[in-house]
Amino acid sequence: MGGLDASVEWLVVGGGVHGTYIARELGEAGVDPGELAIVDSHGELLASFRRKARACGTETLRSNYVQHVGPSPFGLERFAEANGRADELVPTRHSQPRPTLALFLDHAAEVADRFDLRALVREATVTGIHRDGGLVVETTAGSVRATRVVLAVGPGDRFRRPDWARDSSRVEHVWDSHAPPAERVGADERVWVVGGGITAAQFATAAAAEAASVVVCARSQLEVALREANPRWLNWDHITTELHSLPPGSRARHRRVRDARNSGTVPPYLERELHATADIELRRERITAAVETRDGLLLAGERDGGYRADRVVLATGFESAADGPLVERVATSLSLARGHRGVPVLDDDSLAWRRQNGDRSDVFVTGRLAEGSVGPYAGNIPGARRAAERITP
Repeated sequence: MGGLDASVEWLVVGGGVHGTYIARELGEAGVDPGELAIVDSHGELLASFRRKARACGTETLRSNYVQHVGPSPFGLERFAEANGRADELVPTRHSQPRPTLALFLDHAAEVADRFDLRALVREATVTGIHRDGGLVVETTAGSVRATRVVLAVGPGDRFRRPDWARDSSRVEHVWDSHAPPAERVGADERVWVVGGGITAAQFATAAAAEAASVVVCARSQLEVALREANPRWLNWDHITTELHSLPPGSRARHRRVRDARNSGTVPPYLERELHATADIELRRERITAAVETRDGLLLAGERDGGYRADRVVLATGFESAADGPLVERVATSLSLARGHRGVPVLDDDSLAWRRQNGDRSDVFVTGRLAEGSVGPYAGNIPGARRAAERITP
């Protein structure tokens, strides 16, 4: 993109699952390809999703096969059958089959090619948005004018790190590296994975194939849940009744979503694998300190002390997307309303970010930033579909 003479009708910020989905929907809704662009810091679709999934050892998705970036709910199933890969749809108790990560990504690539989505991607990082007649989106590759902007961004690389974990080179976050678990641990290493959710379980089971031993250390007993939330939260009428009846941007909405989401849970198929893997130990503990010694790391906890490890991997999640610097700059420069904990205050019908005077702006929001309107599935693959249904009309 060049200077201010570059302009589009729609600009999508972020080329992840949500950005890919909304761009395809906008194209199908009749937006001319010359009037639609995706800005992504990696310069390719699903790059961050792919790297994070690889880094934590994801083999299959938690979402079932009807959740993907294509237009038809059964498109991924048909893709698998047409390519002789039906065995990559994994049977799942009490659910529809789940795709392998490889199948999901290959189908996404086929969708991107079919709708010529790769041609829409521009490699750049958005640094701000201001108004000069229309919207001017500032990027590391220049500026571009846009009539409407869709923020399809998450927390990026802002990972949660406990205070005790900040000063040791032997403590890393699961997403500090793009390498898979088996390539990050040594055959003679004692590895501690700190965290009690699906990411911790995925990394531990993958690392156990290489490490001498793996300890999954969680503050409380592992909680098991097949899905990210009750399936009724996929129904827009339920969302309207349970969420939109509360004031937009309110603490009450935040609590409703928080209570509905199965945060920090492990799906049953992974829990069974954790218990079935001989070299994995589950330990309830809250680590309070990590001291480097000649023999590795000495960990102290609230229950006990003197735990020894060669490597600690944090599976402690992300910081809030609403606290990101881009969200802060956009809200300030465009005088957009923010609610409890800084979340964007959206128009529930269109997901347009409201101005401080209550009017709808030309900035739309999808992903975790839209959970106050879309509900507990907002940040996941099903949330991309629900958000696109609101934004596209």
